[in-house]
Amino acid sequence: MVVFTNHRLGAASELLTSPAVAAEMLRSTAEAARPLAQNRWEHELVLWLENRSRTTGSALDVTELAWTPDHFERQRRFVTDAIDRAAIRSDHGRALLLWRRLIEAHPREHVVVGRRWRWAAEDSRA
Repeated sequence: MVVFTNHRLGAASELLTSPAVAAEMLRSTAEAARPLAQNRWEHELVLWLENRSRTTGSALDVTELAWTPDHFERQRRFVTDAIDRAAIRSDHGRALLLWRRLIEAHPREHVVVGRRWRWAAEDSRA
């Protein structure tokens, strides 16, 4: 199973899915974001989501996104809008909308300066 989490909100706000559902959620969100991606962060998000869809592991926390404090609100809106677009066409719309809530509830004050994307190849070396 794959657990979508937001550790800042606690265990009560987790979303548990099968690896196949998690992969599809990430892939469909990347597909929905790709045509609208304009800046470097948005393009990197698409690549990261695609990468994570192939290597979902057992957990994915909201803090794994490489949020930046100066652009957090715009970044969060970009992600949640992409999830909304993905949910319209997905068989897993309810799960996507639950994941959206975890992202939407992420507090700006918990954004870490200098957070970088962690790629699957890096995870296997850790």
